[in-house]
Amino acid sequence: MIKGMIGRVSLGDAYPVRMMGIINLSRESFYKGSVVGPDDVLAQAMAMQEEGADVIDLGSVSTAPGSPAVSESEEKARLIPALKVIRENLSIDISIDTQRPTVAAEALHLGAACINDVSGLRDPAMAEAVAEYGGSLIIMASEKVAGDLLNLDRIIPLLGERVRLAVEAGVSLQKITVDPGVGKWIPEKTTEYDLAILGGYNRLRYLGRPILAALSRKTFIGATLGLANPYDRLSGSLAATAIAVFLGAHIVRTHDISTSMHTIRMAEAIRGRPAQSECGELSAEVLAHLGQGEDIAETLRQTEVDERGFGIICKKSSFRVVAVRGLSSMESLVIKQEMLARGGDAAIPKLALRCDKRPQEVLIIGTVSQIASLVKNLRSQPFRLAQVAECIDDALRQIDSPERYR
Repeated sequence: MIKGMIGRVSLGDAYPVRMMGIINLSRESFYKGSVVGPDDVLAQAMAMQEEGADVIDLGSVSTAPGSPAVSESEEKARLIPALKVIRENLSIDISIDTQRPTVAAEALHLGAACINDVSGLRDPAMAEAVAEYGGSLIIMASEKVAGDLLNLDRIIPLLGERVRLAVEAGVSLQKITVDPGVGKWIPEKTTEYDLAILGGYNRLRYLGRPILAALSRKTFIGATLGLANPYDRLSGSLAATAIAVFLGAHIVRTHDISTSMHTIRMAEAIRGRPAQSECGELSAEVLAHLGQGEDIAETLRQTEVDERGFGIICKKSSFRVVAVRGLSSMESLVIKQEMLARGGDAAIPKLALRCDKRPQEVLIIGTVSQIASLVKNLRSQPFRLAQVAECIDDALRQIDSPERYR
């Protein structure tokens, strides 16, 4: 189960999808409707809090491609007074959208809860600043310049690397959120790349961190719908947001808090909770599943396969990845050997081979047939393996269960 924090706000599978309201202090912003002057920032923040925002994301430098450079002194001159006035008058947590470690450090010192770094920790001093003040951190997928990665095959490993770097610098893992960087950050990143990233949002769950959806009124929406003016992209933003939430986003960064609320809640309801089960100190979660018996059976009928073989073929055609957590080294090794004996596999930590006493996580990888056979065998095994079997069986049962939607 994914769990995290932005300031005092809990994020993850066990919590409602959160909303982050965008306040731009940069007149260079691509969407002028989000730009707020110094005299209006408190009123805007107050309105967003009343509409249901959980966090305010405050930025004073536009990150849109082609925006004019803004000096560090100008960034602070715009940002710091706004941060102070919100902190003095409202209780809402504040995230700071900046790529400069010195700006981040000053903002955290003044009470900001989080740093939203679209540069993806290009400057290692950013993680150090966040760690020094015990802040939360949003890492966007970026390598050389902001948002320059084109597909999830590169985005996911880079984010994994940057999360590890942040932890090594002292940032709490529980305070790190990831952002794949949807948007036309570089000319090569065309609409097709953004749509593909959004379509694969559920793959980001493998990072094990809360996922941010920052899609509001972006270029790919305008290009898809033929809407050049960001003011016209609200309905497209809501549709994209619904998809991102359904596929696993835990927090939505948006210009439109009140109009996004129902979209987010409906998509969240359809997504349901993860298919998982807890049995004391043990837990099992279905990380991925492909193929359902009855669906495959219908395809087999259309191809005129002999129905006497349906049961076996359907089980062999359905694939599952199950994470089991809280295991001992011996339990991990038994599961590994049992899956190998059935033609499947199980990924176990190196700690298991050293008989480490700390609780461990094992990834069970195989067909429904192989995992069903594993479960049957574990029920007669020593240690807590009978309990593990029940946990796995219950998690698999929940894939299609209405219990996940209560």
